[in-house]
Amino acid sequence: MVGKKKSDRWIACYNKNNAYFTKEGLNKRVILHELYHHLVDCNDLDLHLRVEEKEANNYSRAFLQSN
Repeated sequence: MVGKKKSDRWIACYNKNNAYFTKEGLNKRVILHELYHHLVDCNDLDLHLRVEEKEANNYSRAFLQSN
């Protein structure tokens, strides 16, 4: 399970084709972050967790900056 953590609690997570969000986590950046985890999972990519988290952050930032 991978997800977005704020302080000591999760605001969103992705696990086996399901994304879960708290009300606080329902924003474009967090949704795009979890979408990246879905894309990694669907394409059977084997990334180290730190690398995947960094890439998910970069993906959401780049997408938002391009619009």
